[in-house]
Amino acid sequence: MRTLRHVLMAHPYGIGDLLFVTPVMRALRLIPTVESVDLLLGSRTREVVENNPHINDIFVVDRDRSHRQNWLKNLSDSFELGRKLRAKHYDLLLDFSLRRENAFLGKFFLGIPKRAGFAYKKRAIFHNIRFLLPEGFWKRHAVDFYCDLAETAGIPVEDRFMEYFFPEETDQIENHISKKLKTLPVPFLAVAPGGGDSWGREAAYKRWPVSYFAELIQKMKGKINFQGICILGSKSERELCEELQKSLKRPSLVLAGDTSLSETAMVLKKAKFFVGNDGGLIHVAHALQVPLVALYGPVPPEVYGPYPPTQDAIAVYEQKLDCRPCYYKFRYNHHCATIECLRGLRPDDVMAILNVKDFFRIVK
Repeated sequence: MRTLRHVLMAHPYGIGDLLFVTPVMRALRLIPTVESVDLLLGSRTREVVENNPHINDIFVVDRDRSHRQNWLKNLSDSFELGRKLRAKHYDLLLDFSLRRENAFLGKFFLGIPKRAGFAYKKRAIFHNIRFLLPEGFWKRHAVDFYCDLAETAGIPVEDRFMEYFFPEETDQIENHISKKLKTLPVPFLAVAPGGGDSWGREAAYKRWPVSYFAELIQKMKGKINFQGICILGSKSERELCEELQKSLKRPSLVLAGDTSLSETAMVLKKAKFFVGNDGGLIHVAHALQVPLVALYGPVPPEVYGPYPPTQDAIAVYEQKLDCRPCYYKFRYNHHCATIECLRGLRPDDVMAILNVKDFFRIVK
């Protein structure tokens, strides 16, 4: 059998999902023969792993740019990317994409002998190592599915926890963020009422009402000491974050669209705790061991919640609805007009769950 030396991992999805694969990155580095671990990513997640010491090269497929360019330029870009990948002589493709094209290219253009992927809806026809996924990610955490695919390809993954790494110039980032936060009283709470650009049209299925965030924060003030509130989000969520700011009774600062991912991570690290919707920042915070409250609607937290579970990372969801979770086989129930699992989850309900979980004593 060919010695495993060079590995290519394909993952086109968002911040949280890419962090879910970090245990596999770490596990590959524990194999003595492995010389390089490279990534093939979408255009919005490079910053998540560009400082990860387990990774060598990162290649980006920028679909946003391809939509702006003519077909000739796109063909040229694809040829150049293929040339670079082929020169690496990969022994294994770990394809986390749920797509056919990566394995097709791996087989017919890159000559990768082992191509591992998820067997979901006949999308693994060009993979020769398959992990059955008849129901999508269901009843177990996504991290475990990613790690199990790696193990099916012969990569043992024992320590299944996520990692986020800051750039080497951490002091510069910290100083920069300290200047931005200088007007905010400490200790402060970080909150993200949006969740990220990757949600697109489906953002409404994952956003807890802004008015609920304001009410929850007010109720939390009676349980835990914080003086300021830092509101985080993407540039497209700025208006949403400013709407929340207008409803708050405590000093607050909106940084939506003003910080890079590493700078946002530094804000989270400095925060006393974090409150946010199901999304990538939840997993960045958890990787940094920041106490957090994560709000879930149609999506099952046992699959996409903080991982591994800890006492200071609480996934809160409506427990009285038989229809949730309705996110199944990577699809929402688009016929739901009320999204009652979010709108029916009142701030008092969240506080009751946090009290039962003893969250405020743990965070103190």
